Amino acid sequence: MRKYHLFLQIITVVVLLISCRKETSNEGGTSPGGGTPTDTTGTGGDTSNTGNTEVGNWKFISLHATVLQTTEYTQDSNAVKAVTSSDYTTENNSGTISFTGSTMTSNAVAFSINTNAKTYIYVNGTLTDSLNFPLTSSIPPQSTSADYTKPGADSLYFQTGGLIDIGSGGALPSIPTGYKLQFNGSTMTMTTVYDDVSNETNQGIPEKVTTHAILVATLQKI
Repeated sequence: MRKYHLFLQIITVVVLLISCRKETSNEGGTSPGGGTPTDTTGTGGDTSNTGNTEVGNWKFISLHATVLQTTEYTQDSNAVKAVTSSDYTTENNSGTISFTGSTMTSNAVAFSINTNAKTYIYVNGTLTDSLNFPLTSSIPPQSTSADYTKPGADSLYFQTGGLIDIGSGGALPSIPTGYKLQFNGSTMTMTTVYDDVSNETNQGIPEKVTTHAILVATLQKI
């Protein structure tokens, strides 16, 4: 069975999951926006109501990511599609994040990723191969500051990416990003839905890469 250039697909997904990095210009993609919170993994601490506001100091608990990426290209007159998925929650989380009502400041936010991804390869619409592979990485402490506005009581809007910038270590281009907030006692989750379509060229082969990701950050009020 012919092996198509799967290595490229693996590298693309590793970059996406570890750093949320866009390596090429956006071609018809949509800017990230707020979504519906899907994860509340904070534990412990005071369970009193925080007043349903982000203002204050928070401990970084975790980042949960659900990622689906599809790469399509033509090789030897065959239509090839590689579909890769991964779902993970970060480990070894540390650091704090504060909000003033207009500025978010992170202090030494760090985490590690220890997960697996799975890729299915389709040739001319027929499943021909699959691959499981590990994704592991440690994100060093990140300290950043970003201004935001509040379109509503339960949403924040960053002109420069917000928490995605923390996870990427500044690798993601400065693009507008919206987050939806959900409060549960002393826990707050921030959710963003990331959608992007880009055209790339690797080893001389043009590709269309479609990415859909849901990122949920969980914070604990200090």
